[in-house]
Amino acid sequence: MASKWLDVALTQLGKSYDSSGAFVAFVMNTSKIEIDITTKHFSQTLNDLVQEMSDLKKIENARPGDLLFWGKPNHPYSVGIYIGGGHFISVAEKDAVVKVQLLKHNWYPDFVGSIF
Repeated sequence: MASKWLDVALTQLGKSYDSSGAFVAFVMNTSKIEIDITTKHFSQTLNDLVQEMSDLKKIENARPGDLLFWGKPNHPYSVGIYIGGGHFISVAEKDAVVKVQLLKHNWYPDFVGSIF
């Protein structure tokens, strides 16, 4: 299942989004992953995205398709999708364009969320 939304995410390379949450919500909703029982879609709001995760864990335990969050669980400020090998895909902060990025010690996620 993770490979499907990674494929969708990769088709968005170079496209602009208002926020990292908007990008991740688009990917999940386009992939037809239903998470919210009421609305049947993922929220763009980062606090809501955290609540929709089935499991929160440390970055060392991340698997491709997991969501990487920066900030605290009750106040995240950015999100990306882990693709493996120390790389993730997200909206770059400086230009709001979707890019594959490298995890760096100065830009390391604070926690990881799993869908399944």
